[in-house]
Amino acid sequence: MRHIKYILGVIVVILLLNQCRPEPLDISLPEYEPTVVVSSQISPGEIMYVSLTRSFTALSYAGAEGDGGYAHLINLLVDSAFVSIEHGGEIDTLDKVSPGIFASSMPLNSVSSNYNLIVTDYNLNKTVTASAEMLSSVKFDTVFPVLTKSIDDTLATIHAEFTDNLLESNFYMINVYSRELLNNGIDVNSFFDNGENKFQSTNIYTEAELKILNYKVEINIEKVNPTDSIAVALSNISEGYYEFLKKRERSSGFLTEVTNEPINYPTNVIGGLGFFNTHIPDVKFFDLKEY
Repeated sequence: MRHIKYILGVIVVILLLNQCRPEPLDISLPEYEPTVVVSSQISPGEIMYVSLTRSFTALSYAGAEGDGGYAHLINLLVDSAFVSIEHGGEIDTLDKVSPGIFASSMPLNSVSSNYNLIVTDYNLNKTVTASAEMLSSVKFDTVFPVLTKSIDDTLATIHAEFTDNLLESNFYMINVYSRELLNNGIDVNSFFDNGENKFQSTNIYTEAELKILNYKVEINIEKVNPTDSIAVALSNISEGYYEFLKKRERSSGFLTEVTNEPINYPTNVIGGLGFFNTHIPDVKFFDLKEY
């Protein structure tokens, strides 16, 4: 009898809760219009690579699912576009080298010059522009990996030193990559000959921070294989790009996949998103089998 009373009491509570539930509201959201997201990198050969993708909302399949699946990732790539860079009165029209990736036909290396990017996405029928100054490059004085091996894991520590001979206050970035086949990633920072990169970490510094460290840094890299090859890239970056990376670092960590959409991040792209960069990295390669 007690069980029957208990069950009846539960039913009454459920009915009362259902009666207190407010009526659903009809919400009408405006149709989202995607725009162009820009990323760029100058290779050690001074060729500019520009990555172009389309933005999405959290309500879209790509946003809701995180990586959205490879088929949906492909849909984000800008496959049909006119891309050009103007500098010093010359115009370089970039060639498409793969879906979403465009490359300059000539080296870009004029320090202190302004580089102006123009992108027209034919499918979206939208044009975005951006401008950036070519900054002086910086070089490693010393850089090498140190491996700590155990039965279950291998930890690599990158030791790097460099000298700041630039007069102005500067900002720096050190990226580390290992060589691994990417099945569905998009990485414009392709330093290995076959374009197979796995992003390991990015580290950004102000000049004030590096002065305290005497321009010596130690970067721990996890999940490496003692047979890997790695690339370490040092760049002198603009303050605007530093703030862009800093905000990404605070929000979700820096990742290079296109599915991490920079909607709320600083941008120098007019009419679009992302960041147009013109820094030239100093890249060093290491075969971990030798360490």
